[in-house]
Amino acid sequence: MLGHLDNQLIKSVCKRIEGSFSFTFTALGVCSDANRMKPGEIFVPVQGQRYDGHQLIEAAIENGAIASFWKMEMPLPSTLPEGFPVFFVDDPEVAVRQMAAQYLFEVDPATVAVTGDYTRLATKKILARVLSSSYTIHESHHSRGDEISVVETILSMPRETDALLCTVSASSKASITQVSQLLQPSFVIISEFDHSSAKDSLAISIEEGMKASSTIVLDGDRPEFHREWKTDTMMYGFNENNLFKVKNIQEKDPSVTFQVEGIFMEFEIPLLLSQHVKQVTAVIGMAIHLGIGAEQIYSALKSLSLEDLALDQIGMAKDSVVLFDHDHVEESDVEYSLGMLKHLHNFKRRMIIVDEGFQANPLDKTLHETFATLLDQPITDVITIGEKAFWVTEALKRIDDDTLSSEHFVNHAQAIDTFIEAIESSSLIMYRGANRDLLEQIITELNSR
Repeated sequence: MLGHLDNQLIKSVCKRIEGSFSFTFTALGVCSDANRMKPGEIFVPVQGQRYDGHQLIEAAIENGAIASFWKMEMPLPSTLPEGFPVFFVDDPEVAVRQMAAQYLFEVDPATVAVTGDYTRLATKKILARVLSSSYTIHESHHSRGDEISVVETILSMPRETDALLCTVSASSKASITQVSQLLQPSFVIISEFDHSSAKDSLAISIEEGMKASSTIVLDGDRPEFHREWKTDTMMYGFNENNLFKVKNIQEKDPSVTFQVEGIFMEFEIPLLLSQHVKQVTAVIGMAIHLGIGAEQIYSALKSLSLEDLALDQIGMAKDSVVLFDHDHVEESDVEYSLGMLKHLHNFKRRMIIVDEGFQANPLDKTLHETFATLLDQPITDVITIGEKAFWVTEALKRIDDDTLSSEHFVNHAQAIDTFIEAIESSSLIMYRGANRDLLEQIITELNSR
């Protein structure tokens, strides 16, 4: 298996190496999650709040790990396969960070970071779609945007990459500063939806690792962003003084069209993204700055689909749209899914259906209760089905939010009438569960009437 992380790069961070490690050894990347390992990757055991990754080495090997970093003082388990390569270091996280910094220097792509609230994920995906016509891009597939996930993204990057796109979580000033100092991004977009979000004020810390010649694209409608920056800035938004001023927004089903001051072209995106025109404008501004022509940008945006945004549309019926939410359990994934449910187009009724709980971790009551705290306006309805999903409904009762209508069903047979009523009432519905076929069948029957 031919990879891009070679013998010399790996050796440069190691104190000692055991096992079979020839000069032709290569790896495809690194991974700190034993359950997400891909064949050809090196395992990175990290110290979590509730676990030590060193205890998960067997699972990592079973899932395809071809080698592992290892903390010097930790004893090796006797169950390792004969000749399995082990790279001893003082601290696995520090070692792979050093590797990532060196590898990023060697490949030298244009580094683009997108930070802010949940919209950073959508903005990054749209930017990837636009840039892919002119650049060989590599983008993060993690939603967390913390340091270890950015390290993994860098070290999975092919050497021929022209542009590296990463999302950076604004969860804390320390976290965003660490990632910025590692990435040293040449280009940044600060993307946000809710002006009152505390995370947005933290997003300005992204400039800590940037050079004066770098560029930040940010929301010029935000008074707090009109300050002294250490980098160049480009403003987008509705205000007159913005370089990329949005104007002439018109909804023409199935699209929304708009213009940007100074660009003699009308842009078109899916109607469901009507509330995200500003985020798309940030992408347009960044793409133009990176040398993409307006016609190329227009073509990429016109062909944009919900699938490009990791939103799987099950179907449409009676002016309702039903989306399928893949069973992610990380809080950043859930934040993104619910953020899109809250702000896609202008539906008055927005419903989340949680079917049989979180399949990836159905017994974690805390996870279900945390999920419940994220359910608020403009979400209007919460439907839960099955024993584990009941934890969500119970948590909602304790929160006592009278703007939310919640209902629990023991099984699908009891919930059918509610499904049909919701689909017939011009709703945006997000389904999270393993019984997608049932909803597809209901939609097909309603459309055949």
